[in-house]
Amino acid sequence: MHPVSHQHPITYTHDATACEECDLLVPATALAVGETSSCPRCGHTLSAHLPQQERRPIAYGFAALIMFVLSNAFTFMSFSAKGVGQEMTFLQCITTLVDQGYLFLGAVLSLTLIGLPLVYIGSIMLVLWRLDKDLHSNALRSLGRLLCRIKPWLMVDVFLIGVLISLVKLMGMADIKMGLSFWAFVGYTVLLIKMISSLDRMWLWQRLFGPTEARELDPEASALEYGLVGCHICGALNDGDAHSCSRCGDRLHQRKPGGLNRTWALLITSVILYIPANLYPIMDTVFLGDDSPSTIMGGVVLLWAMGSYPIAAVIFFASVVVPLVKILALLWLCYMVQRGRVGSPLGKLKLYRMTEFVGRWSMIDVFVVAILAGLIRLDNLMTIYPGPAAVAFAGVVLITMVAAMSFDSRLIWDLQQGERERE
Repeated sequence: MHPVSHQHPITYTHDATACEECDLLVPATALAVGETSSCPRCGHTLSAHLPQQERRPIAYGFAALIMFVLSNAFTFMSFSAKGVGQEMTFLQCITTLVDQGYLFLGAVLSLTLIGLPLVYIGSIMLVLWRLDKDLHSNALRSLGRLLCRIKPWLMVDVFLIGVLISLVKLMGMADIKMGLSFWAFVGYTVLLIKMISSLDRMWLWQRLFGPTEARELDPEASALEYGLVGCHICGALNDGDAHSCSRCGDRLHQRKPGGLNRTWALLITSVILYIPANLYPIMDTVFLGDDSPSTIMGGVVLLWAMGSYPIAAVIFFASVVVPLVKILALLWLCYMVQRGRVGSPLGKLKLYRMTEFVGRWSMIDVFVVAILAGLIRLDNLMTIYPGPAAVAFAGVVLITMVAAMSFDSRLIWDLQQGERERE
C-alpha cells in the first residue's frame, strides 16, 4: 500500500482480491481518503479512495456533455490559402471519410470520439445518480461491466494531439485559425479525463453491491493455488469452478480463454497489415491537378525537411516505432512464455504494461489524415484524400490493442511458481 495522506479518517476498506496482473492474493485493506492500495509483488494499483467519488464524476460528466455540444455547434478549424478558404466542423472529420468511401475509418472515429465516450459519460452519471435509488440489479451490473470494457477505447485525447500535429503541418502553407468548437473540444477532453480519473472501479462495485465474503488468505499465495479466481471487472474473489462472478455477473476464467494461440493469431494479422500500412500512401494531396501520394515515412521526412523536428519525431515514434516495437515485444513475450522461460517476471510485466499503455497513441496518424481530409477541400486548388494505408494502419493499431488485452500476464508468474515448486 502506498499512502498519500494520513490526515483523514479511514472510511473505505477494499475487498480481498487477486491482482489481475500477477494473480497474487491481496487481503482487504483499509484506506483513508487519498490513499491507494497496490499489489506488493508487481506494484499494480488495485484500488484508491478518491475524494467525493459520488459527486465529482457527475459534475465532470455534465460539464463534459455541455462542452461536447459546443464542440459541434461552431467552426472547429478554418483554412485559407491564396484567397480561398475552407471551414470545418468537428463532425466533418467523420462525414468526409464516409463520403469518400472510407466507412471503416468513419466508424472507428465515430466510436472512439463520440459513441463510446458519450456512453461512458452517460453510464457513470446514471449509475452514480441511482446509487441510493431503485434500479434493477441486472441493469446496474450491465452498465458497470460496460464502463470497464470501453474505457481503453476512449481516444479523444489522442485526437486532440492529432489536431495539434495537423496545425503544425499546415502552418507553413496556409493561414490556420482555431474556432470556438476547438476550444470547447479541449474542455471536453480535459473534463472526460478528469471524470475517468475521479472514480475508482473497486469502490464503485463495493458501493453498488456491498463487500464480498471475507476469506482467510495467505498473502504470499496466488489465487490459482487457493482454487480461487479474481474477477477482472469488479475485483471480487470467486471459487475457481464458478462460471460467473458473484458480484458483477461477468464470465470467469482461471486464465484468459484461448491462451497464447489467440494472441499469436492477432499478432500475425497485425504483422500482415503492417506491411501495406507502410508501403502504400496514407494520404494523397492533389494540388493544382498534381497528385502527390505520401507514405507514413514520407510524411516524417517532409516534416523534418520543413524544420518541424519535434512533430516529425512524434509522428515517427507514434506511427513507426511504437507499432513495430509493440508487435515485437508481444511476440517475444508469447515466445518466452510458450518456451517456459521466465527469467525476470517483473521485467517482462513492465514490458507488457508499456505495450498496453502506448498502443492507442499510434492512432495519431489516422486522426491527422481524417482532420486534413475534412479541412482541405479547396476543389481546383488543393484537396487531401485518405490513402489505402490509412485503413491498414488503423487495423494494425486496433488489432495490436486487442492482442495486448488477450495476453494473460499471469502466465508469466505461473512459470515462476512452477520453477519454485520444481526446486
